[in-house]
Amino acid sequence: MKKMMVLLMAASLCSACASTKTGEGSLMQRYAGSKHLSKAEEMLVNGNRKGAAKALGAAISGPSLPGVTDEALFRLALLTLKPGAEKPGAAQGRQLLKRLNKEFPESPWTRLAAPLDDLLDTAEELRRQNKSLKGANQALTKEIGELNGNIEKLKRLDLDLEKAR
Repeated sequence: MKKMMVLLMAASLCSACASTKTGEGSLMQRYAGSKHLSKAEEMLVNGNRKGAAKALGAAISGPSLPGVTDEALFRLALLTLKPGAEKPGAAQGRQLLKRLNKEFPESPWTRLAAPLDDLLDTAEELRRQNKSLKGANQALTKEIGELNGNIEKLKRLDLDLEKAR
């Protein structure tokens, strides 16, 4: 009877550990995510950006864990954002920031990411404007070339008229 009671208590304790709130993951998942995050921070300090990105990718690939996944998303987004928007990393960084905002709207990392997201929106708008202005500039350059050609033709006509008199 005592053995049965001890076994029952052990089973109930184990089941209590396995059933945590949704979105918080198990203790082992939280530990693994924290371990990946710590490893990434260490790699960043040592200048290993690729290794850190890989560790952060491992941290965000598991279940969403507040305090772990949100920080990993923010840090990975910073690592993947590149100055040139045409690069695929820039799009990946934007997606990570969107995921951070969607999954962790109350996180301090989301609040830190908000100005960055605004800057990225502004940069995207400036890129669009720049592209539009380049198109307008090319059209104007072509028109200037045509006008210069017309001016030369008019000069020749004027000279021909002067000779004819």
